[in-house]
Amino acid sequence: MRPRLILDCDEVILEFAGPFAQWLREARDVELKFDSSALIGNMRHLSDGRPVDPADFPALLDGFFEHGQRLQQPAEGAVEVLTALSKDFDLIVLTNIPAAWRDIRLEVLRERGLDVPVHANDGPKGRMVKELAGDRRAVFVDDLPPHHSSALKHAPEVGRLHMVADATLRGLIPAAPDAHVRIDRWDEAEGWIRDYLERAA
Repeated sequence: MRPRLILDCDEVILEFAGPFAQWLREARDVELKFDSSALIGNMRHLSDGRPVDPADFPALLDGFFEHGQRLQQPAEGAVEVLTALSKDFDLIVLTNIPAAWRDIRLEVLRERGLDVPVHANDGPKGRMVKELAGDRRAVFVDDLPPHHSSALKHAPEVGRLHMVADATLRGLIPAAPDAHVRIDRWDEAEGWIRDYLERAA
């Protein structure tokens, strides 16, 4: 059976931070500054400078997933490298997005040239990584360190590649201690993925 490549979407396949900030400004009159990797606490109302109430954040994120996903463009090199990898590996997207907006994400990826299955998830991803990998060789790619820790706990045999595609955020997110490697560019990640899955054979 072909190995599997289990991929996060935001800041791995598609840019997220910039499009989310654009949508917040245009649709909600909210400014998002990246003083840290956290979203909550870095948002202010443009009208009066008030911080956005953390309780309002889930609705803002849902609003983006419903109305703003088409602002998202592929990370540099993502479509080209993933298209090449799809010739040898099965690609699966595992994304923390409400199930209600999964089909929009699927359509956006297709519009960007990637026709791949999309699984909506909530919370740590380790259990789903284990389920999706099954008994196949697999590599998991995600931008958030806690998901690599969860994958290590539940699916330690799966390769773990930490990637932060947005250059603005790279310096704000430390390397995941439980990932095998941190590589932020797809043109550099392709070789590591192929090598890991070949060694795991």
